[in-house]
Formats: sequence, C-alpha cells, structure tokens
Amino acid sequence: MKPVVAAMAALTLATPVEAQDRKSVAPKAMQAVAPGLAGYTDEVLFGDVWVSPALSPCDRSLVTVSVLIATGKTAQLTGHLGRALDNGVTPVEIAGVVTHLAFYAGWPNAVSSLEVIEKVFTDRSVDMTALQAPVAASLPIPASDAARAQAVTAGIGPAAPKLAALTNDVLFADLWRRPDLAPRDRSLATIAALAANGDEAGLAFHVGLGLQNGLTRAEVGEALTHLAFYAGWPKATAAVAVADKAFKGLDAAQAASAAEGVRIVPPGSQPVQGPAATFTGAVTVTSPFKGSGDARLGGATVTFQPGARSNWHSHPLGQLLIVTAGEGLIQAQGEPVRRIKPGDVVWTPPRVKHWHGATPASAMTHVAVAEALDGASVSWLGPVTDAEYRTAPTER
Repeated sequence: MKPVVAAMAALTLATPVEAQDRKSVAPKAMQAVAPGLAGYTDEVLFGDVWVSPALSPCDRSLVTVSVLIATGKTAQLTGHLGRALDNGVTPVEIAGVVTHLAFYAGWPNAVSSLEVIEKVFTDRSVDMTALQAPVAASLPIPASDAARAQAVTAGIGPAAPKLAALTNDVLFADLWRRPDLAPRDRSLATIAALAANGDEAGLAFHVGLGLQNGLTRAEVGEALTHLAFYAGWPKATAAVAVADKAFKGLDAAQAASAAEGVRIVPPGSQPVQGPAATFTGAVTVTSPFKGSGDARLGGATVTFQPGARSNWHSHPLGQLLIVTAGEGLIQAQGEPVRRIKPGDVVWTPPRVKHWHGATPASAMTHVAVAEALDGASVSWLGPVTDAEYRTAPTER
C-alpha cells in the first residue's frame, strides 16, 4: 500500500464515526470526475493537515491566501477568504497581505485578487470604511536592519541604484513597518509567496528574518508542509531545502559567535545612508556593531552633515552617545535644545522621546550605543520639523 493511501486508511480506521459524519469538503465536480482526489482532499488535506495543531488555523489561512494571491489563483480565493475570516484573519490583515504581496509577487497578481476580496467583504457585510482609516504609527526598525541596508546598497546599488533606494526606503523602511500586519505574520506571508513562486534566492534571507520576527523553525517547516498542497510538492520540497540550509547557517553563525574573541570594527566600515524615513538631511551610518552571545548591546558611528538630524525617537533601554567630531544638538521632549561637542558623553534614559543631529552650520559625528529589548533597540516617531529645529532656543 502506498504511504499516503496507508495514512488515509489509518486515519479512517482511527476515527470511523468522525470520518463518516464529517461533511465532504471536496466539490461535487471533484467527487464525480476525480474521486481519488476527493478522498485525498477530505481525508488528508482537510482531515489531517488543516486540523493539525502544529500551525494555528489562522496561520494556515494566512499561508493559503498568500499562496493563492501570489500565484494568481483567484478561482480558489473566494472560499479560502471566507475560511480565513472564520479562522480569525481580520479584513485589515487581508488588505495588508494584498499590499505586501504586490511587492513580492508583482502588482498584477495583487490587483487581480481585489475584485474577489471586495465581493467576499461585501457578502460578509464587512465595513470597508474601516480600511480607509489613516495608518497608525509605524513599527520600530529592527536593530539588525543596518546590516541588511548595507548589503542591499553594496549588492544592488552599483547596477540599479534606484532599486536599492526603493528597497531600503520604501520596502523595508515603510512597508515592513506598517502596523496592519504583525512582523511575524508579514514574514509568514512573504515566505509562503516566495516558496510558492520558487523564488529561492530571497527565501533564505526571509526565513532568517522570520525567525527574528517571532516564527519558530517548527512553524516554518509546518507552513512549507501546508504549502505543498497549494503550490505543489516540488515547490515545497525545494523551499524546505532552502530553509534547512538557512537553519544550519544560523546554527554555524551562532556557534562561531559564541567562540569568537575580541572583534575590532574599523572606522568608516560598511557605510550606508541614513534612510529618509528616519532622518532629515544627509546622514551616514558606519561601523555597525552588535554584541555576541547573550549580549543585547549594539550600535554604530553616525555622521550628520550640517542641518541633518534624526526623527523623534526613543529607546526601550536608553541610549549612550559619545560625540567624536563637530558640533551637534540634542533635545528631549519638553526640554530645551542643548549643544553637544567632541568628548561629550550623553545618556538618554529609557523611553524618553528625543532627537539629535548636527547644527545648521557644522557637521557632527557620534558613536551611538543601545541595548535591544525583544529584538528592538529603537522606536521611531515623526520627523523634527524645520520650525522645531531652527527656532528652538539652545542651551549648553
């Protein structure tokens, strides 16, 4: 007996009453034309995979809807959108998935799904005016993002500088920070879309990012197992191979980090431009560093050209600045602007909203050091307006 048939038989024998009483999910055409497929649909896909606690029903719906949108399978989307809503995926999250997948599977696939989604929402009496609400405050940029941005600038920038800028300033500094999807769920949708389309080049990175965003290795494996039924076994097994290689690479990196000794980061290394989403003016971030082992410490050297400054922001565990060159400004919310000069060591307490940057006439360089809490070391807020920057009184 073939393994899958044996599994079906075992499932049927183990729960004979449930199998007889359960309503068939297979469409009538499938039962009439392909009864074998109908059996697999009822007993394996919906009788085993969908009910497995290895992945929540909400996550399984998120994976399924992402695959269908990313691969343009709108004919099957109606039923699975209804199932997703029943499983706890909200209309705002569905809208977030469509917007996100436009970047990862192309605008045509995302746009093709909108008519189906609108009809399902209408049939379900979903209040679509809620989808027009202004986007809430953006989520914080992860501490690891500086290294990612540098890799994009170095790898894509020479051949396609505009694409590199869009990747850093729109894709990661804006789309990935939208609050309509939790970072974990955004990673799950991305992994599903990339795996379903066979985009193995970006999959390894996004598996690693997914783990940073809260997915477990078991959840990634189960998501790819679920995906096999909606994108096919070849796509799923290829994705599993990529994920396994990514897991082993992370294990090797962690082992090397635990065994390494003193590390010296040269001045001016790995330069990246400060993203426009979090800085005003010309800002360069160099020499990023991150503690190894269990350390949560990280930071970089930041140079602000005259007139440049950070957005308002805060740090969950505070921030230490050491000014090394030029002259700058710093202000905590509710306090006056203060000047900072070389040799100054500046401590900003946890959760205090503040900004810092150069003066209008002088550049300024400082080393910034902060600890991460739950993977995040900074929470970015809105920009410092020209009026706030130029008209506020200053104190030493």
